Amino acid sequence: MNKLEKKAFLLIRRNLAGTRAELARELAVSRPTASSVVERLMDRGLIKECGKGKSTGGTTPILLTVNSKSAYYVGIDLGYTDRMSAVLLDNAGTITAEAETDFNRADLKDLSDKAVLLIKKVSGRKKISGVAVALSGIVDEKTMSVTKSINPYHCGRVVPELLEHATGLPVTIWNRSRAAAVSEAFGGAGDKEKDFALISLGASIGSAFWCDGKIFEGRHSSAGEIRNLRLNCGLRFEDALSLTRIKACGTDSILALCADGLEQVLSIMDFELLILSGRFADFSPDFAEKLEAVLKKDYPVRVRSARFGRNSAARGAAFRMGEMMI
Repeated sequence: MNKLEKKAFLLIRRNLAGTRAELARELAVSRPTASSVVERLMDRGLIKECGKGKSTGGTTPILLTVNSKSAYYVGIDLGYTDRMSAVLLDNAGTITAEAETDFNRADLKDLSDKAVLLIKKVSGRKKISGVAVALSGIVDEKTMSVTKSINPYHCGRVVPELLEHATGLPVTIWNRSRAAAVSEAFGGAGDKEKDFALISLGASIGSAFWCDGKIFEGRHSSAGEIRNLRLNCGLRFEDALSLTRIKACGTDSILALCADGLEQVLSIMDFELLILSGRFADFSPDFAEKLEAVLKKDYPVRVRSARFGRNSAARGAAFRMGEMMI
């Protein structure tokens, strides 16, 4: 697949172009060239026509979409202290199955065994093209290794090597906040948004900054590490929202802690949209709405719950792997 074909496929997969005319415009090529690219992608079984769009006075456009059955990927989220979750993602980005289980974060054999069980459970008889893992930590994507993590057992290349050996499949790893941001940027709460911050709560708290349509990584790929922010109560953000502490707090207390930390993020980054992912889904159904009301006293911000909730990170990791492997 050449660069033009890959770019066309990504535009269709990300719902940024749905007709030959839109592709021609986004690719800055002629209509015949765009049509030729479409034909080649269709011949490979990657995309297909899916009906007719609305006419604007000329020829009725033929709509294009990804062939969802052309590939399947499993996304696994290792970012929680008490559970491992997995999703099966088709090539169009749709979650077709999901499952979760408890596991021992300090026992690598248990991690491997439980991951294999989840992969089998969500994939059924479908052929899997790869496994993508989202975890809490800074990931060096060139070496596919974790350079820093709150879970020391995940550092280095331990996780990808372990799962590659256990499954015989290609395995990628990625920071879970960034994975969740990609998930919400394409089909989720941040769809069609050029800029937003995603705040992810799991074993730790982290964030990802979506700026001008892509992840802002920082100089050393560590942008978004907000766990060490010091709150007014004197606690680090990560400690204030630990699983043990949250169980002992009411919703109002959690709300105040979150507002304290996120006001610091907003004062530095000046985002108009915050998306809450991960364990935020375990709080009250209107938590995002309540948090927005508090933050809006000083900041013109919108707050949304992640559309894919607990599955955002697993879906995002798998979605990205689908783009890496074409």
